[in-house]
Amino acid sequence: MRPALAAAALLALAWPAAARAADLGGGTPGRGMGGYRGQLTVVSLRTAPGSAVVRALVAARCGVGAVKARATVALDGTFAVNAVKRDRDPDEAGVRRVARVLVSGRVTGVTATGTARTRLKLTRSGHVVERCRTGARTWQARTPVAEAVPGPPHASRGYFGLTGQATHPRAIVLRVGAGADRVQPVAFDYALDCGKRTREGHNITPGGVIAADGSFHLAERFTLRFSDASERQRVKVSGRFTLHGVKGTLSVRSVARSTSGTVIERCQTGSVPFAGAL
Repeated sequence: MRPALAAAALLALAWPAAARAADLGGGTPGRGMGGYRGQLTVVSLRTAPGSAVVRALVAARCGVGAVKARATVALDGTFAVNAVKRDRDPDEAGVRRVARVLVSGRVTGVTATGTARTRLKLTRSGHVVERCRTGARTWQARTPVAEAVPGPPHASRGYFGLTGQATHPRAIVLRVGAGADRVQPVAFDYALDCGKRTREGHNITPGGVIAADGSFHLAERFTLRFSDASERQRVKVSGRFTLHGVKGTLSVRSVARSTSGTVIERCQTGSVPFAGAL
């Protein structure tokens, strides 16, 4: 069988039911942390005959545009989304955000490619405090196969796929450096279980060294500070390259504390499998 057909045939045996052939994930892989937080682009699709639910997160200089929209998919696989989301800026008290996100692309079997862009407007008390926009960014998405056979990392190539968290597709994207000896930043969507509620989030984990056996282990700790609290997060991403992709696990844990040090909330993802394809 051709590689794409082989991937589709193996998928039902190799990946959880929530991520079968109708789901694709990926985005724009980063080459380094410098400036990448403002260039992050993560895209996932859940396709059905003639339509797709598109989720896209596109970061700009002054914030992030994130939307979910249903698109009509033409007979040739093309689609386009032009969606607006209005909400409050999570980083600035009293600031309202209007994000317009435009995503277009084409789905062909277990792959998709396209472009994405966003325009953001931030207002306080009805007055515009900032505007920003991005140019068109190219993205790719795949329906991944969690292969068992190890393989070498492919230099200067992106890997696009999905995590194993349920409910809806959550994308992951990474890139291997030019020397095939380092993983560059890994970006992914996730859902945190906080006991009484679930929080959606995204993260960019700095890259690291690829071992001789094709494995890598990334970890980071950081603190988000707010006016009345702080949140300590721990992130781990471990994986191994396979013949046609990458597979592994990731986890996110957080503890929120008041300014007095009292624990407000504990959240975690648990160990989440992921898979990506070239």
